[in-house]
Amino acid sequence: MVHKLKTNLVPIEHKIVKVLLEHDYYLSTKEVAEKAGISWNTALFHLNKLHEKGWIEREERGNRIYWSAYTL
Repeated sequence: MVHKLKTNLVPIEHKIVKVLLEHDYYLSTKEVAEKAGISWNTALFHLNKLHEKGWIEREERGNRIYWSAYTL
């Protein structure tokens, strides 16, 4: 029997994590939004939620925010 990992993420958050995992470098909010096919505001909202849940890293450089998914 196969068990599914309950991640407590909504589908758009899964998509954002997948985008981040596909890149081995930090992406800006704009880059995440473009690659996920969502608006900048939607991306920022869910990126912040994912960061609060501990799924992704956040790095501030000047007035920009960059994101990366944790890898094992």
